[in-house]
Amino acid sequence: MKRTLLLILYLFGGLLLGTLLTEVAKQVSWLSWLCWGESIGINSFSVDLAVLQFDFGIHISMNIALLLCIIAAIVLYVKTAGKIH
Repeated sequence: MKRTLLLILYLFGGLLLGTLLTEVAKQVSWLSWLCWGESIGINSFSVDLAVLQFDFGIHISMNIALLLCIIAAIVLYVKTAGKIH
């Protein structure tokens, strides 16, 4: 249980750091290559049941900065998870 929480924490931190790095890299011309990436997703669609209405949709964006930070988070997890009992 502790290892799972640690993995989730590291991945969440990697996502946040990658997003921050992407925003910084947009402002610096020689780091703009870190912002290259793609987005995939499903635009939201609605289900109207007269009494209840649902909106569904998903959107995932991935770029080089996010990918590098996620890989770093996984490597950090592998190095530290063995020390947790």
